[in-house]
Amino acid sequence: MDVDKGLSKPGALRRRLPWFFVNATLVIGLFAPLIANNMPVFAEVDGTYTFPAFADLVGDAPPGPHDLTWKQWYSQLGSDSEDWALMPLWPYGPLETNASLFSAQPSLSHPFGNDDTGRDVLSRLIHGAATAVSLGLPSVLLAALIGTLLGAWAGFSRGIVDVVVQRFIELFLCFPTLLFLLFASAFFGSSWLALITVMVLRFWISFARIVRGEMLSLRERDFVLVAHGLGISTRRILMCHLMPQVISAVGVTAAFCMASAIVAESTLSFLGIGPNAASSWGTMLRQGSDQAVLGTWHLWLFPALAIIVVVVSCHMLADRLRVHLVN
Repeated sequence: MDVDKGLSKPGALRRRLPWFFVNATLVIGLFAPLIANNMPVFAEVDGTYTFPAFADLVGDAPPGPHDLTWKQWYSQLGSDSEDWALMPLWPYGPLETNASLFSAQPSLSHPFGNDDTGRDVLSRLIHGAATAVSLGLPSVLLAALIGTLLGAWAGFSRGIVDVVVQRFIELFLCFPTLLFLLFASAFFGSSWLALITVMVLRFWISFARIVRGEMLSLRERDFVLVAHGLGISTRRILMCHLMPQVISAVGVTAAFCMASAIVAESTLSFLGIGPNAASSWGTMLRQGSDQAVLGTWHLWLFPALAIIVVVVSCHMLADRLRVHLVN
C-alpha cells in the first residue's frame, strides 16, 4: 500500500500543478498592484490614512507626499517618525527605473534581473499577468455567457433559431483568430474595450457549438420528456435540469479560450499593437528578443516561460475537466 501511495504522488502532483498555476495567475493578475509596487499598501501621512496601492488597483494612484515619490518618502521615515507605511511584498513598480541597473543580470535583490531601462523584470512579469487577466478574463466570461445562452436556446428549441445561430457560427469560423484580431486592431485601435469586444465575438462561437451539441443530446433524454409530461415550463427545464448538465463542458471550453486569449494578447503586444498597459508579456518578449545579441538572456527567457507555463497549464486543466466530464 505504501508503494501505491508513493507511485500516486507524482500523478497527484501533475493533476494539481495546472490548478496551482492557473489560480496563481488569476490571483496575481487581479491583485498585481498590491503585490508588486513602489507605493505602500497602507500608509499614515501627517495623521491621515491613505491606501496608494489600492488606489493604483483601480487606476487612480495618488502622488507621493511632500513633493516626493512614495518610495523616497518611505526611505526617509525614521524610527521616531509618527508616519508609517506597509509596502507590498515586492517593493518595485513596473515602470520604476534605476540608472545603475541597466540590463543588470539576475541577482539576490532582483532575482529576474532588470531591463535596458533598469526596470525590475519580476515586477513587470507580475503586472504582465495583470494585463493578460484583465483582457482574457472578461472576454472569456462574456463569451461564455453569450455563447452558452445562444447555444442552449438553439439546441433546445431547434427550428429557425438553430438555423440562424449555426449560420452565425459558420460566418465567424471563416476568420482565424489572429487575423480577426489584426483586422480589428487596424480598424478600431488597440483600446481595451475594442480588444475585449473582438475576443468576445471570436470566443462565443466555441461555447455556442459545445452547448448546442450537449442540448441536442439532452433534450431527447427520458427525464426531459417526463418533465414536459408533468407540465414543467420550458424555462425551468432549461435552467434547473439542463444547464447544470453542461457546466463541465463550459468549463473545458473556458480553459481553452483563456489560453487563446493570453496567446492573442501576447502576440498583439509582441507586434506592437497590443493594449496600452504598464507591462505585457508580449512586449517584454519583443524587447528581450531585440537585445538577445547583447547577452541579456533574462529579458526574453522569463516572459517566454510565463506564457508557456500558463498556456500549457490552461490546456492541462481543460484536459482534466474533460476527463471528469467523460467519467
